[in-house]
Amino acid sequence: MDQIMLTIPPKAEYIMVVRLTLSGIAARAGFDFETIEDLKMAISEVFNLFEIEKLKREVFLEFNVTDAYLDIKIFVPDGEMVDNEFAKMILQTLIDEAEFERTEEGHRVKIKKFHRGV
Repeated sequence: MDQIMLTIPPKAEYIMVVRLTLSGIAARAGFDFETIEDLKMAISEVFNLFEIEKLKREVFLEFNVTDAYLDIKIFVPDGEMVDNEFAKMILQTLIDEAEFERTEEGHRVKIKKFHRGV
């Protein structure tokens, strides 16, 4: 498994950096163009669940690449998740698995996309 870590400031303009990083990782992992676009939209929807400009601390991302899947773990150390069922529905349509967890330190979101045929 290859693991890539990314930390971004709590500013909306850095979501583009996350999307570009995700594109490169997914392309390197062998995902097709359509799937990469779905992943980019999914990561944007995750950030829509948090009002990133209201956060006080950095957001941490972990990308894990295997032959079978790509999973992305996002840790938002403070702030609240917006109750947005539409965004969650979009996520469930675009990716294979989504998990949302509230911890004492913040929120953890995990999304996973399997390679086709797996």
